[in-house]
Amino acid sequence: MKLIIRSAFFFLLLSSCSKNNDNPANSLSGRYSGTFKRFNINSDITAQVSLNFNKNNWTGSSQYQTYPALHSGTFQVKDNNETISFTNKAGWTADFDWTYILDGNFILHKNNDSLVFTKSYGNGAVDVYKLAKEK
Repeated sequence: MKLIIRSAFFFLLLSSCSKNNDNPANSLSGRYSGTFKRFNINSDITAQVSLNFNKNNWTGSSQYQTYPALHSGTFQVKDNNETISFTNKAGWTADFDWTYILDGNFILHKNNDSLVFTKSYGNGAVDVYKLAKEK
């Protein structure tokens, strides 16, 4: 009887273990391309960007060197898939506005193979990334 109870407990324990498929970051894996734009009174520039997500790592590039300032780092999807948090691991120079660095928390909207993430600033500016997964 004890063997049956132990076997049942062991089976339940194993079946409750995740294979890391539940990690929300895994659902973003792949290469995405699209646009970045900072919406505010003085901005009129839209940049073509691409981001590659692999597990909890990302790399990115933009048609402009520091608009937005991409490179590489880590990311985490949080708050029931409503927030994406970036850490940028590049060493940046001080000759541009560092608010363009992809870093910190963004509101995440995911629809099938499309991503939109936004970040608002106290001065009325809003960064918007609109990306589609490349096939």
